Amino acid sequence: MKEKYTVIPPSDPSFPPELRSLLGDTTLYATGNLDLLSQPAIGICGSRNASDEAQKWALRFGREAAKHGLLVASGYARGVDRQAHKGVLEAGGGTIAVLPEGIDNFKVRRELASLVQLEDNFLALSMFEPSADWKAWRAMQRNKLIVGLSAGMFVVEAKETGGTIAAARECVRQGKPLWAVDYSNPTPGRVGNQLLLQDSAIPLRQLSDVRVAMGQAAESTSVEAIRQLALDLVS
Repeated sequence: MKEKYTVIPPSDPSFPPELRSLLGDTTLYATGNLDLLSQPAIGICGSRNASDEAQKWALRFGREAAKHGLLVASGYARGVDRQAHKGVLEAGGGTIAVLPEGIDNFKVRRELASLVQLEDNFLALSMFEPSADWKAWRAMQRNKLIVGLSAGMFVVEAKETGGTIAAARECVRQGKPLWAVDYSNPTPGRVGNQLLLQDSAIPLRQLSDVRVAMGQAAESTSVEAIRQLALDLVS
């Protein structure tokens, strides 16, 4: 059974103003609590086939986001995305699931079923026609929306190529702060993290780093303020 959805054209008052220049005339389709669109969020991304360690990080990220009054915006894929959604919901926060397909294909996943309250803590959002099927290019394209909704991006586990590192590069392109887990035991599935850290990503080595980053993001009132505070973390 398909969920009912709301159509949000760029002219709609609930369409986030910061997305208009980013998405042009793209119409959004949503199921859930539309009020979440006006609340501050942090983006979280990572591998679908994430390691156990990465999934624990994602869960922690979600929980810390809720503690700091931030929503989690993520891609609703298995692995890191769903663990981040789960973490923020378990901690009493809200989340936006940005779909790589049309809203007609949305369903609440089993691991989140006991936590999701569509009228309260959850919003499923798509930038594609309602009946659109999953395609790799759509999964890449929706990164623009995830980053656009977010104050910055946390990279949990990224390969050298693929959707996660593409999301990180989109974050940099939009001029928003980028954080990445700096693992003590790099593996082939984490090559992307090291590449990002060598470039411009802010390292996260322990939970206290995450708390500082989340706190600074939550207290900031603009992207530029967040950027400066992000730089202060490693100065």
